[in-house]
Amino acid sequence: MIHLVAFDEATEARARFVEETPPAAIVAATLARLQGGEEPLALVRAAALAVSRSCELPPDHHGGPVHPVAGVHAVMGLTARLSGPERLLPALQCVALANRHIHSPSMGPAAMVAFDDLESELSAEEALARLEQALQDREGRLAERALALACEKATPGRLLDSLLAVALKRNTLDDHYLLYPLYAMRAVDAVGWRFAPVLLRPVARYLARHVALEGYGRLGDEEIQDGVALYRRFGELEELMTRWGIAEDKVAAKTGPHEADAVARLAREVGEVEVIRQLPQTVARALGGGLSLEGALEALSAGGARIFLRSRSSNPFDVHIHTGIAARRYLLSFPEVSFRHKALAVLGWAWSNEVRYLDWTLSWPWQNRGSGTLAEIERAIGALEGYDVSELDRADHLLASEALRDAMGMAQGYVEAGGDVEALFALTGRLVCREDISEMHAYKLQQAAWEEYHACRAPLAWPHAVAAVKQCAVALSMRPHSVYPQIAHRLAA
Repeated sequence: MIHLVAFDEATEARARFVEETPPAAIVAATLARLQGGEEPLALVRAAALAVSRSCELPPDHHGGPVHPVAGVHAVMGLTARLSGPERLLPALQCVALANRHIHSPSMGPAAMVAFDDLESELSAEEALARLEQALQDREGRLAERALALACEKATPGRLLDSLLAVALKRNTLDDHYLLYPLYAMRAVDAVGWRFAPVLLRPVARYLARHVALEGYGRLGDEEIQDGVALYRRFGELEELMTRWGIAEDKVAAKTGPHEADAVARLAREVGEVEVIRQLPQTVARALGGGLSLEGALEALSAGGARIFLRSRSSNPFDVHIHTGIAARRYLLSFPEVSFRHKALAVLGWAWSNEVRYLDWTLSWPWQNRGSGTLAEIERAIGALEGYDVSELDRADHLLASEALRDAMGMAQGYVEAGGDVEALFALTGRLVCREDISEMHAYKLQQAAWEEYHACRAPLAWPHAVAAVKQCAVALSMRPHSVYPQIAHRLAA
């Protein structure tokens, strides 16, 4: 007999609320719950669970559970950093997005079948071996079963290490093959491990599917073929490890004050690069020269933020420089993830599809162009000319105006003059929660930039704060925003 996945009484009621409320009513109904005292985490958990069990995966990476689940970490991070009525905005947007996907004819409704016949006598090693084999064989249903069993048998770190066996190599084809599993794990951290089988089963199905060899979404055939070519060259990253002696007994895991100069040098090289995909050789040389994994990642973080500021791209989905680094920092925190996977993750960052393609946009110097107060920065962001996303052909062809560069310059001057950086992050976090078009991409950059600002040494950290201003401005330039006007109207009532 077939049984569908169900939760404890309270969680089930909230999940059904997300699934069954008509989209036209979801904002008002969610706001009423939050104002009535319901915790944002409870509704965010319900949204993630509902969109995972009641929504199909899309043919590309937009739609379905991918971004609603990957955004949970950022939603809860912003919730913790915002105050007053605006603290409710991230959860409201998260619930509205999940509800919209579930009610979209191309995605939902769907139903997740409960596995009542898992082979519970298997060991953790056997369950993980089955998972890896099913992923390699692209057996989606078998991968889901093995994943569900592995959640019972294995620790989070061992499970993640098995997912990485496939995810790392496919990063060149589409960053989401790596980012979705990592941010889904962060979502599990937020909502509770007991819900891991539901949140991670779509991840297993996503990793087990056949990759696209023809253009889809915003990518054309040329970009897809480029990713396939790098996918077939994945062994070159392993060759770099051999050539430079990058091994666990030679490369330290942790950084420290003694690496400050080496990290700064590598960050400068990364930030000034002209061909992003050439960076694995640069990073491998630094690791072979004695730099730690954390030190190399910090240099990529600081240098990557400078690349982002040099990029004239105004693509609202260009957040993977930051989210890719923050995801890898999370990956490095697991002692049970193998050194090989950690090193390949660091080396492979620059081969990420939505990082390496920015070469052609690197036309802006990132030096200071003035200074401004928080109020002036907010006015500059609000004054930028907007555009209707329905009229776009390809978002990755969007180029920013000089007015955006001026706003970034004001932010850089503000930070360099000793302005309150936490107040700046609070400003950008508050503003991006008005955006409901990019599937929470801007939210994810805000959280990743904030985390990386605090993870980097002080002299290297400032580009992350300016990056938050840039992406905030890019996100708010999109039109129309349909959710926030409803929220604002009801908050003002």
